[in-house]
Amino acid sequence: MTQTERTVLTIYAVIVIVWPIRHVAITIIFGMFDFLTLRSPRYTAADPPLVTAIIPAKDEEASLPECLRSVCAQSYPNLEILVVNDRSTDRTAAVAESIAAEDPRVRVVTIESLPPGWTGKTHALHVASEQARGDWFWFLDADTRHHPDSLSIVMEYARETGAALASLVPEMRCDTFWERVVQPLSGIVLMRSFPLHAVNNDRKPLAFANGQYILIRRDSYAKCGGHVTVRDRFVEDIYLARAVKAQGDPIRVAMGTEISSTRMYTSLPQIVRGWSRIMWDSMGRSAWPLVGKILEPLIFSQTFLIAAAIGLIAWLRHGWGPFPAWMLGLSVVHLILQISVLYRMYRVSSPKTAIDAIWYPLAGFVSDWILLKSIWMCMTGNVTWRGTSYGNKKSPVRQTCK
Repeated sequence: MTQTERTVLTIYAVIVIVWPIRHVAITIIFGMFDFLTLRSPRYTAADPPLVTAIIPAKDEEASLPECLRSVCAQSYPNLEILVVNDRSTDRTAAVAESIAAEDPRVRVVTIESLPPGWTGKTHALHVASEQARGDWFWFLDADTRHHPDSLSIVMEYARETGAALASLVPEMRCDTFWERVVQPLSGIVLMRSFPLHAVNNDRKPLAFANGQYILIRRDSYAKCGGHVTVRDRFVEDIYLARAVKAQGDPIRVAMGTEISSTRMYTSLPQIVRGWSRIMWDSMGRSAWPLVGKILEPLIFSQTFLIAAAIGLIAWLRHGWGPFPAWMLGLSVVHLILQISVLYRMYRVSSPKTAIDAIWYPLAGFVSDWILLKSIWMCMTGNVTWRGTSYGNKKSPVRQTCK
């Protein structure tokens, strides 16, 4: 081999070695996670506090029935339920009213307009919180479903840990090809910026919550300013958790794939639009962190394609020899290692479809597309979500791109 070939091979070998190190790293990190399962303790203390479940729903007639019925079926004994019909144009209101007629704990709150300075979800949650009677608020997305003991388990988790805010990362229900391939990876990209062992450490400032499932004590919510504080945010959950932790109240986030699930998006366009919005706002609407999230997988993941191409070209031009053999062999090892790492990571959030980690190289290109779209949003400040456009001169969106 020439000196240049040896240098290329050495650099690529270093990149490949990163992946077995990642196997060790995720084993250690997973060991520091909190997992809530069907074997976790339930809340059994006497005189349980009133919990108000709050479900914002804008055009959710398809997903709301299962979500609402799973909430109504909770074993936790002291529960009221508010469904916020937020400017829906479909049968969301009729669905909510029909279930409310069957269960006196359910009330429907109707919102007909969005005031300036608010995103739709934050306004819906704020309006409902003002009408809630509970000592705790249980914020849920309409695309979630819950085991009957889910609330009882998370209430006990909050009691045991002393958390003022307890949040859950549910199972990702992935029914279509693109959901199974892209959704878990997008979740991984986000969660790498908010490692749960650091989030759950009271001595560290890092904060995170998942708005699909947040249980928060009323007094802590009021003290931090509630959703008024995060009224122009698209990932209000993260910024609400940040406000709670900044005031000295403990927060806890656990994995809960056995007791809760969600189906976020159902098509590739929805996945790209939804996750680009999440990445944009969660990274502070700054382009540089997003650029970093593109460069890292380009170097450590997608280089297996470049290595394979280099090996094939060297073979075709100069015949079979040590250099093409090593490059092609390492590229195969690289691919196997990264898929095995991603399989383990997919299993944490989407255990039923983790085998689709085999499509990780394809998912990586879609992830790049999402991140590039996020960068473009950062440059323009324009966002359209659930039929509402933000980012024009009258928009609530803060221009904080750097």
